[in-house]
Amino acid sequence: MKKLYFLILTTVFFVACNQNTQKKEPNKEVKIEKQSETQEALLVVNYELENMSLEDHAKLGAEVAPNFTSENIQGLIGKSFIGNVDKGVFGGVYYFSSQESVDAYLDSELWKGIVAHPNLVNFKTDKYGSASISKISNGVASKRNTSSEALEAEGLSVLVVNYELENMSLEDHAKLGAEVAPNFTSENIQGLIGKTFIGNVDKGVFGGVYYFSSQESVDAYLGSELWKGIVAHPNLVNFKTDTYGVAGISAISNGIPKL
Repeated sequence: MKKLYFLILTTVFFVACNQNTQKKEPNKEVKIEKQSETQEALLVVNYELENMSLEDHAKLGAEVAPNFTSENIQGLIGKSFIGNVDKGVFGGVYYFSSQESVDAYLDSELWKGIVAHPNLVNFKTDKYGSASISKISNGVASKRNTSSEALEAEGLSVLVVNYELENMSLEDHAKLGAEVAPNFTSENIQGLIGKTFIGNVDKGVFGGVYYFSSQESVDAYLGSELWKGIVAHPNLVNFKTDTYGVAGISAISNGIPKL
């Protein structure tokens, strides 16, 4: 992927799955957890540029990045500044301590200033809850190791996966998630740093936000038998995948995860 230049840049049960997944222990009950006020939430923001160069966008990103800290935004755990230059799409993956914090941010003067910028257009915001099974896959943002070194964002890639359910209950989806979550570790998937299992029950959208050490690792995963098993599942439909790079300014906003 080309070098990236960026700016500013709910009950959930979900999962990705493989037909050759690990089996749960016999007679072991799967606990289905509902989202609480303290459960981490994610906000994925996309936008495009209009009459703005990549260089000017990068300068703007460097200027605004210091705003995105837990001291300045209530409930913010971290933000990865993301972008896909080939597609002309930029934005951020935010991690918050609660859905209430997400809503407060989207009602803040900071956010209103972002969407009012004349050169940032076609905004899209997606809110998700985070499943507790993410602790298995290094996907709990508040528990992850992160880097304050901008250079560690070099090559880092984010894969955002969405899908819907067809003829499958939330309870069965949750059970499937508990069964397959152990597949998503750095030992099992080359280059995987972590995956957050995400979902928005109100919209019927589920999936995951993955961090990989390189675009090559993303491509290898999307060509793997594990991924082929996920998209072949008869009850998971309408898959959508988006890949982004991570900007070095994410070091300021606690947005560079590492193992």
